Amino acid sequence: MLVTVLVPSFNESGNVEPLVRGLEAALDGIDADVLYVDDSTDDTPDVVRGVAAGAGLPLAVHHRDRGVGGLSGAVVEGLRRARGTVVVVMDGDLQHPPDVVPTLIGRIEAGADIAVASRYVPEGNAGGLSSAVRRLVSTSATALSRATLPRALADCSDPMTGFFAVRADRLNLERLDPSGFKILLEILATHDLAVAEVPFTFGRRYAGVSKATMRQGVLFLRQLLALRRLARRGVPAKVGGQPPSTTSA
Repeated sequence: MLVTVLVPSFNESGNVEPLVRGLEAALDGIDADVLYVDDSTDDTPDVVRGVAAGAGLPLAVHHRDRGVGGLSGAVVEGLRRARGTVVVVMDGDLQHPPDVVPTLIGRIEAGADIAVASRYVPEGNAGGLSSAVRRLVSTSATALSRATLPRALADCSDPMTGFFAVRADRLNLERLDPSGFKILLEILATHDLAVAEVPFTFGRRYAGVSKATMRQGVLFLRQLLALRRLARRGVPAKVGGQPPSTTSA
């Protein structure tokens, strides 16, 4: 089983080397590669290429001149390009700890379709959110999402996380209309997947700046309303011709 670690990035040049070194250690003995899908205006793509020359696992970067769909669009582009049968999606800012990646992969190997790293299960922690306001926004968005899409998110305590592993063959990318940040929310709302959750501690940003903005908040609300309309028409019961799966936790 090949695992692709997919890292959507925007101006993360200072975080590339420490993240790759952390993934090298965490993925020791696992057949894996790393793919950056980059929308940067700085030298992040060149830094990735420089680190790749001495990396202990295959490392590639695809730079997008136009960041269509924002971070979610970058993830969908990466899912199209990923070689792995399992794809781990994580941020490039070191707030998602690499040592959790093998646990996510293990949940997929145990039968889950998607394994979600959650801040809101026992032993999880959202302490890396930079302020009380950001913590309030995160918890409020999570509560609103779960209230709006109760069926789709019944087994996911943290649909706002950008840290998860998924079986590539369980996704129909044509169902996704990515915009903004919340690609996991859209995946869960448009697919019937067996979900497992793994606790993690959301770390503090190592370098760079947060990409959360008021505009992203507006896009999130629009996305949530669109997904609600979709849910009222009925969530697809099958993906790729496979029968619906039971939930695993």
